[in-house]
Amino acid sequence: MDARALRCLLVTAVLGAALPAPAETLPDRCELPAADVDPLTDRAGILAQYERLPQPCLRALFAACSVAAGRGLLDFSSAAACSFGYEALLKEAFGGNFRALMAWWRTQRNEPLP
Repeated sequence: MDARALRCLLVTAVLGAALPAPAETLPDRCELPAADVDPLTDRAGILAQYERLPQPCLRALFAACSVAAGRGLLDFSSAAACSFGYEALLKEAFGGNFRALMAWWRTQRNEPLP
């Protein structure tokens, strides 16, 4: 899956996601950082860009990546985007608590996929 297809999947996931909690609203746009930078050369810089994404975008990216990975192998660019999104979500939404992220994800997997 190329980066453009992953972005399309992300937008679809955000638009098709269940309504957010009242305190949380979906942003108008969930735009991933540019994929033209080699993730192996500027890992910290790219991760910082992902960490600035709103949490609903990170959650939608996590869900989209899960669906994509369930359908087949991801190409390098898509896998890198998913990895950065996962790391940013883990840090920003769950304070680095992997068990909390997994508990949240278990509840999400029971919801119909977009």
